[in-house]
Amino acid sequence: MKECCKTYLDEQFAGDAEVVNEIYNEYVASAKIKLGEAQTALAGKDWKSLDKIAHTIKGNALSAGDEEMAQTAIALRSATSLQDEGTATGLVARLGELSTLL
Repeated sequence: MKECCKTYLDEQFAGDAEVVNEIYNEYVASAKIKLGEAQTALAGKDWKSLDKIAHTIKGNALSAGDEEMAQTAIALRSATSLQDEGTATGLVARLGELSTLL
């Protein structure tokens, strides 16, 4: 478990290991699914869908205390609003890298 997430979730749930593990595991599973969806949306240049996916990733990351993932998703939302394929491609790749650390 990422240390930032463990610290945040422990604070939020008074160290209840069962709840912390359940929420974290849901976060990890969702991140992997959303990453695949982001890659598909980017490949199809579906900017609206990519923005929604990035929004979801951001919210889930903030809920789990993963600030780096959240900030990357926020940057991706900015890139999608500009339809900046190069930046979006790099940010989706970065989300992939970050998801391997979960």
